[in-house]
This record gives sequence, structure tokens and C-alpha cells, in this order.
Amino acid sequence: MTLEAVQQATLADGAGEARQILAAARARAAAQLDRARGEAATLIERRRAAAEQLADLEERELLAQARAQARTITLCAQRSVMLEAGRDARQAVRSLPHDHRYAALLERLAADARRRLAFAGPVEIAVAPDGGLLASAGSRAIDYSLSAQVDRCLHAMAADQDRLWR
Repeated sequence: MTLEAVQQATLADGAGEARQILAAARARAAAQLDRARGEAATLIERRRAAAEQLADLEERELLAQARAQARTITLCAQRSVMLEAGRDARQAVRSLPHDHRYAALLERLAADARRRLAFAGPVEIAVAPDGGLLASAGSRAIDYSLSAQVDRCLHAMAADQDRLWR
């Protein structure tokens, strides 16, 4: 074997080794690239899922705020209606003393007062300044004034308000 043959054999072996090293490096690089792509895809999917959850939370928060605002508006409107009804009722009750049925109303209120207060002693009945009656017996008293009657009516309506608004 000649020197030239040995050199060519060594060169061929070196080239073969270089090709193997290069092929192995390319395989490792491809594997690393595949792992990096997989990790990137996983990270992107996690971020997408987190963004969707955040969007869902924001949507629920906005919906809750809108519901609260709508409830506030509804309650304000209901309160306004009740206040207006109270004003109208108080205005209407001022005309009752001029109604021909007013005397009969006072008689019924006086009879009710006597029946309800009889147990407390002699019943005293006085005309209320704004119309209606004030009744008392002993330490007990019942306000049958027209304004008190309106207030009781409005209070009873407020207790049934949920039913009224449906």
C-alpha cells in the first residue's frame, strides 16, 4: 500500500465520518426543531385557552354590570311610580270631605273605632285636621285620618309590589 492509497483511504474514512457527524447533527437539529415546534404549539394553545377564559370572565362581568344597572333603573322607575301614586292619592283624598258619601265613611270609621277600642275603656272620637277621624280609649289610639288611610293603602301596595310589576 502506498502513501497515496493510505491518504485516500484516510480521506475517505474522514469524509465518511464527516458525513455521519453531519447527518447526526442534522437529525439532532431536526429533533430539536420538532420539540421546539411542539412546545410552541402547546404554549400557544395554553395562551389561547387562557385568553378565552379571560374573555368569558369579562363577558360575565359585563353582563352582571348590565343586569345590575337594569335592576337599578327598574327600581327607580317603580319608586317613581309609587311616589306619583302617593301624590295623586293624597291629592284625591283632599276632595273626600266634599263628597256626599263622606258622612257615611265617617260613621263607618267611628263604628270600627268603637268596636276595636271598646276593651280599653270609653272611646273618644275627634275629627282629624286633614279629614277623617282620630280615636282613642285609655292608652290606645287609632289614626283614621284620611292621610293615614292613604299611607296604609300605599304601604299595602308596596308589600305586593313584586306581584304588581310582573
